[in-house]
Amino acid sequence: MSNIPDKTNDLKIDNWSYQFHDIIDLWKYNRFLNMENKRNEFMKRCLLLVAGLFFLALGVALSVRSGLGVSPSSSLSYLLGKIFSISMGSVTVSINIIYVLIQVFLLKKEYRLMNLLQLLTVFLFGYFTDYTLSLTSNISLSSYLLNVLLCIFSCALMGFGLYLEINARLLTMASEGAISVIAKKMRKQFGQIKIGNDVLFVALSAMISLLVYGKIDGVREGTLLSAFLVGYFSQLCSRYLPFFKSEEEKEVFVLSEDYPLVITIERELGSGGHEIGERIAKELGIAFYDYDLIEKAAAETGLSNELITRKEERVNGVWYTLYNQSYGYTRQESETDAIFDAQKKVIRDIAGKESCVIVGRLGAYILKNRPNTFNIFISADRNYRAERLSQYRHEDKQTILEDLEWEDNLRKSYCRHFTGHSWGLARHYHICLDSSVYGKDKSFEILKDAIEGFRK
Repeated sequence: MSNIPDKTNDLKIDNWSYQFHDIIDLWKYNRFLNMENKRNEFMKRCLLLVAGLFFLALGVALSVRSGLGVSPSSSLSYLLGKIFSISMGSVTVSINIIYVLIQVFLLKKEYRLMNLLQLLTVFLFGYFTDYTLSLTSNISLSSYLLNVLLCIFSCALMGFGLYLEINARLLTMASEGAISVIAKKMRKQFGQIKIGNDVLFVALSAMISLLVYGKIDGVREGTLLSAFLVGYFSQLCSRYLPFFKSEEEKEVFVLSEDYPLVITIERELGSGGHEIGERIAKELGIAFYDYDLIEKAAAETGLSNELITRKEERVNGVWYTLYNQSYGYTRQESETDAIFDAQKKVIRDIAGKESCVIVGRLGAYILKNRPNTFNIFISADRNYRAERLSQYRHEDKQTILEDLEWEDNLRKSYCRHFTGHSWGLARHYHICLDSSVYGKDKSFEILKDAIEGFRK
């Protein structure tokens, strides 16, 4: 037996060699897969961008065919093309090249050559504009109602196209890039500059049209509809279409016994919700959050406490609607959206760390599906609320009543904007209570008993 060579070590070496080569092969395979994934992701983004530009151009073409006026951003292209007998797509390309030059001029050395790729979207969008105008050349509707419906449909298509183009996250439109640069240089919000840009285009179109034709052409009721609806449809797609939802937006809370008790209280102004919430927190020996959330959101966003106080839960009025819809054209957020997102993050962080009472800021919606969360809505008769507020505010009752109606509408609009639901809808809460029926003390006792029943 001693003459038989020992091959054990050779077998070990061979085994290690095989394992080493397997690891190398696996590494190469994974690297290949990563490259494949990157290529596939890039191709997907390219297709989204092209599809987005096509639907956007198709929407523009249909708005032209409606005969009710084109969108503000297309009004100048439409009019100049008509005056000089050149294609609308060619004028669109020319205007967007000016947008690129504006960026180069304002940024100077800061301008990145990579941004010149915006010209690809410029020429592609111009081509699609002319192609879709040719494609829809036979559309002619005699009914005003049908033209209105076509105009609204064109806005929906433009909104969907913007949604795809923005979520492709590949190249920005030259106009978006220029407006972003101007806003940064002027220290203004994107929405303000976007509205200013649209107003300028509409004003120039109207003046040139009056000079050339003696009447306004291309700027009509459809232009106003586009100003409000295109961004709205884009945001609607972002909210309800699941294709590009982030993991955070898809968040579903996993059932666990470790979740701290969180009590959310939504309330009408003057109903006593803040005071009742404080008493509940003190009774249970847990933290209480209301105005403190403003400071935490300020730290999260870098915005001042005063600005957040002024803008939180404020999305009402025609100006804000138009201002907010302008953000449907970009990946940027309005200040109000940024404040809400910061407060959402703060509320979720707090809810993950400690038991507490959270008043306002749509806590019930933000913590939807979270276990061990008790949601309360406190309302009250408007006269009762006015009497309570009159103890702190030296104003006549009628003024206070008008302020209460205004505040209620603001909170309804705010809730509708960020959740898509009606504010105070009973199914979103475990208990809805009218404090004017029971009074502050009795309301506290009722809610305390309800919370104890929930905890058992």
